[in-house]
Amino acid sequence: MRRALLTLTILLPTAVFSKQVTLRIPIEPEVYIVVASFDDDRVSVKDVKLWMQLHENAYYATPIDGYYPTECQRADMPKIEAAINKTKQIVKDLDANKYPPELAEVVGYLKDLQSFWLWQEQQELEFLKSGKLPDSKYKGLDLGMCEVRNSEDKLQACQEVSHDWHNCTLNRMMKQLGSYPKEKWKAFLDAFGIQEKIESTVD
Repeated sequence: MRRALLTLTILLPTAVFSKQVTLRIPIEPEVYIVVASFDDDRVSVKDVKLWMQLHENAYYATPIDGYYPTECQRADMPKIEAAINKTKQIVKDLDANKYPPELAEVVGYLKDLQSFWLWQEQQELEFLKSGKLPDSKYKGLDLGMCEVRNSEDKLQACQEVSHDWHNCTLNRMMKQLGSYPKEKWKAFLDAFGIQEKIESTVD
């Protein structure tokens, strides 16, 4: 009588040890810090530092500060040109292919916002250079209600462009663009197991 050979395979559970990392990442200098906790076996420290700059209060969600001269002096044009170059780089950096698909809508939103700020900067620089009034449309968006009247008083016209026109066109753009996609950001954090907490450095 032949005996059947019975092979018994015992699967022992493999211990999986996750290493939780917590980073404190400045997302807006001197204003906000994001405290991000995550498993660095799933995502890298480098990636988390990059991704956190897409937060609604972070670098990519804020305009380049102080680019427009309050006194409308031509001597300040290099400052505006430098701001334009920085904004161009931000728009270039906001390439959805550099980020996880879960962030596509967030990246697209911020790129649209930064592209508009870039256009504003360029319009305001052109006015300071040549006196040409800003365009009344941006990518099909009618901005006629924000139009600045041609005036012999160049200083007054410049201040209207830098303040009234700037704020009016931004309000029009924000109505079309809508608010920051918080739900998409939260879904991204959940998908990658990232926990965040925002702290203000201002008392």
